[in-house]
Amino acid sequence: MKKIILIAGDRSGDLYGGMLCKQLSKIYPEVKLYSCGGDNLAKNSQQLIDLLSHSVSGLVEVLSSLAKIKEIFDKTYAEIDKLKPDLIIPIDFPDFNFRLIKKLDKRYPVFYYISPQVWAWRKKRINFIRDYVDKIIVIFKFEQDFYREEGIDASYFGHPLLEVVPDLDIKAKNIISFLPGSRRNEVKKHLPIMLKTKSILKAKLPDYSFRIIRPKNLDQSIYEKLPTDIEIIPHSYQALKESNFIIASSGTATVEIAILGVPYLIMYKLNTFSWTILKLLVKTEFIGMVNILQGKAVVKELVQNQANPQNMARITLDYLNNPESYQNLKKELESVKDILNPYGASRKFAEFIGKFLNL
Repeated sequence: MKKIILIAGDRSGDLYGGMLCKQLSKIYPEVKLYSCGGDNLAKNSQQLIDLLSHSVSGLVEVLSSLAKIKEIFDKTYAEIDKLKPDLIIPIDFPDFNFRLIKKLDKRYPVFYYISPQVWAWRKKRINFIRDYVDKIIVIFKFEQDFYREEGIDASYFGHPLLEVVPDLDIKAKNIISFLPGSRRNEVKKHLPIMLKTKSILKAKLPDYSFRIIRPKNLDQSIYEKLPTDIEIIPHSYQALKESNFIIASSGTATVEIAILGVPYLIMYKLNTFSWTILKLLVKTEFIGMVNILQGKAVVKELVQNQANPQNMARITLDYLNNPESYQNLKKELESVKDILNPYGASRKFAEFIGKFLNL
């Protein structure tokens, strides 16, 4: 019996991995699937470790969690070496997965799913990928071209979010939604800024209601002691679609929002030390993937000191009070689906794995 293990440490990787597992189970039921990830992977595989509950971002945040990360790392390594899988599929999460791949030292084939953004920063990681990864599966077409120019075996089957985000016929309501992030430390950093933004907007938009959209991997207790005039609801595409405007932390959710065609702005804030280091390393003009794909500032971005309540409220009001600007942004977002085609990435990748394993 063939054995595959998938490893994902963040919400988006767990989502895409879960979709891949679902297709693998459907097409090749004889394959035994294992995972170190979250709930989505666990639905269609035997979960060995819940990695999602330990996910952090930012240099300082990672440093403060090193002992726990090492414990989880050692356990993951031990589980893999005990199982001796026919294929390992690390999904994104490069700081963890690269160290894991290196320690495994080519004892098992590796298909890396979802490229770390080496085209944006830490380009020297290309050498590691060339040395330790048998094949890299990317979710943006330009990444395939980038890797092939570097002599690395890369394939693009489309973006898996196209299979997930439904085409909803829902009319927007007078709702402004906030997405503070999918990690605990992101919520801790972004939520206070968003709540102050809400206070400004509420004074200007008395007929609007406000929501915090909570990722399903985060417990509601994180959002304790919130004002009673803001609702907390679990992440759903209906909740996103019925929002008239969204203020979102940079991440996969911003691509979901773009596919749905809901006008939004992107914000992100790190501690000062992490931001200072990151500024020196990142080589892209934008942080939002929609802007990177389009090569221009389609969606407004507010980063670090610019990500303050006054700026966030001002931009939101500019769109809501200017129907032409609002409709222009919606029109720009319509092209996102075309850039992410073709449809069916998870099934195409699963079939590719089947051929590789001679199933």
